[in-house]
Amino acid sequence: MSLFAELRRRNVFRVGIAWLALSWLLVAIANLLFPALAMPIATVRWLLLLMLVLLIPVLLLAWRYEMGPRALRLDRGPDSDNPLSQPTAQRIDQVSVVLVLGALSLSILYQVIQPYSAKRGIAQAPQASAVKAPARTPKPAKSFDPRSIAVLPFANLSPDPDDAYFADGLAEELLNVLAHIADLKVTSRSSSFVFRNTTVGASEIAGQLGVAHLLQGSVRRQGEQVRISVQLIDAQDGRQLWSQSYDRQLRDIFELQREISQSVADSLSDSLGVRTVEVAAATSDLQAYEWYLRGRQLFVQRGSNLPAARELLERAVAKDPGFADAWATLAGVWYVWRSYAPEPAGIDTLQRSADAAAKALALQPDHPGALAVSARLTAIGGDRLRESELITKALALEPNNANTWLWQGLGLFEVGHIDAAHASFERARQLDPLSGLQSGWLGISTALRGDRAAGEALLQQAHMLGWRGPASRALFLLALDGGDDSGIVAQRYADWLHDDDTMAADQRELARSLAPGLGKVDQLEHARAVLSAAVAAKPGEEWPLLLASFGMNEAAMASLEHADRATAQPLVLSLWFTSFKSLRAEPGFMDWARRQGMIDYWRALGPPDACTLHESPDVALTCTE
Repeated sequence: MSLFAELRRRNVFRVGIAWLALSWLLVAIANLLFPALAMPIATVRWLLLLMLVLLIPVLLLAWRYEMGPRALRLDRGPDSDNPLSQPTAQRIDQVSVVLVLGALSLSILYQVIQPYSAKRGIAQAPQASAVKAPARTPKPAKSFDPRSIAVLPFANLSPDPDDAYFADGLAEELLNVLAHIADLKVTSRSSSFVFRNTTVGASEIAGQLGVAHLLQGSVRRQGEQVRISVQLIDAQDGRQLWSQSYDRQLRDIFELQREISQSVADSLSDSLGVRTVEVAAATSDLQAYEWYLRGRQLFVQRGSNLPAARELLERAVAKDPGFADAWATLAGVWYVWRSYAPEPAGIDTLQRSADAAAKALALQPDHPGALAVSARLTAIGGDRLRESELITKALALEPNNANTWLWQGLGLFEVGHIDAAHASFERARQLDPLSGLQSGWLGISTALRGDRAAGEALLQQAHMLGWRGPASRALFLLALDGGDDSGIVAQRYADWLHDDDTMAADQRELARSLAPGLGKVDQLEHARAVLSAAVAAKPGEEWPLLLASFGMNEAAMASLEHADRATAQPLVLSLWFTSFKSLRAEPGFMDWARRQGMIDYWRALGPPDACTLHESPDVALTCTE
């Protein structure tokens, strides 16, 4: 008899399968019970390892012994007569089936009840490589403002996994409502939503976000019925301050948002002094509202998600033309488009943004999101004093909006008020500490204020958080500023071209061919000649920043004269890097700055940092840095 046949006859395979099924069952039981007993997750791993180690002696026993008429006995070989051999095999198969079914059932039960582990002070968090579950949950090293809160992503318990957008949308809506409460600091979505699908202690989350309280919950939706469970956690000690479950019809969603927000405000009333929270229904059309939630979620993610976000938001405003929030978000989509992708053929994205913002403001004249977009568009259009008024108004209406603080910083940065821009960037990062966008601009202002090492560290962090193209471009410009050796400059130039998705493919290939001109003086003139020819052949492309990077200041100014608003913007946001000081000294710069609204701004609100504005004999700007 072959070895394989002998193993089958002695039921070694059957016993091995039964033992593995038993191991699975024990691990499933441990997953359910050990957290309740405060036992560490490592205990489950040790249990599994023990069962696997014991598998070897179990298989040896199965080989050596068989079930006899009265008890276990040594196996006497294939020629012995054992009437219980076949019944024993059948019983082992039956036991294996029972064990597998039990383990499978408990595993499914664990997946269902896992979201509720938050009620023990454990936060369910977004899957992100930047967040790792610590072996233990430390308390924050310092106490935070008691008037601060982060809204974590709600767990989706709906039968349809596609309803995850609805759970996210509800959490974000609550975040937006709470952000309007005076004196309450609310962490931005892009940071708090990092904590999804990973278990991290409440104190650790608070430490990373800089808040004293966490709001977390779950959503189960079936048709038009929705059940929402919410709890407010004191992040310092994991204590539950308040919890509630709500069963509502979907049409009551805005009233439900008001109830939850009011309960949170009541729980924090000692520090806030809040009495009433108001929530206005954004739309009466639930289909438009669902499209809006999906579109807004994609808009927040930026990048390649923008076309889908645009489509969903356009559906929403077509279904309900009076939906101001959807119009404002659509305006934001069009405004940021050129920062992440080439402009679609035949579409002026900035004009589309202006149209959408105007429709939002016609419906709701004090809509903070639409005011913020309008402020940025006004700056690009050349009225920077009006931009300052609009962005200040938007922040007064929505002081917890990290994106609006960032945009205020960009407006200040463009006119050379680097210190004031830095303060706005710092505030934006406080509200959104895990955002690459906020870290990146704070890194740029930090470097330009003199601390290049700290600035570059922030830019590297921003790159890791997904703000790749702009961070790489800033690191390249800082290398030009700092007089780094040609090898570092060339490497950072290559990194920029690799990471920047906004540049057209043919222009990117041309730019790569110019790299030797950054490293060798004898090749610089050749690179400039190639670049001049390319500009002459395709003058409508985005050349100003590339020209200035190769020291072709006169050509860069000439290109700016003919560039549209979107094409000029990358250079506008780079003017105050030290390497472009000579560009600002070009004869045509002050005329261009006047058309950009900068001179009127400097006259009213002060010249750029370390600069003096001269009015005679001609308007001129002299700077010491």
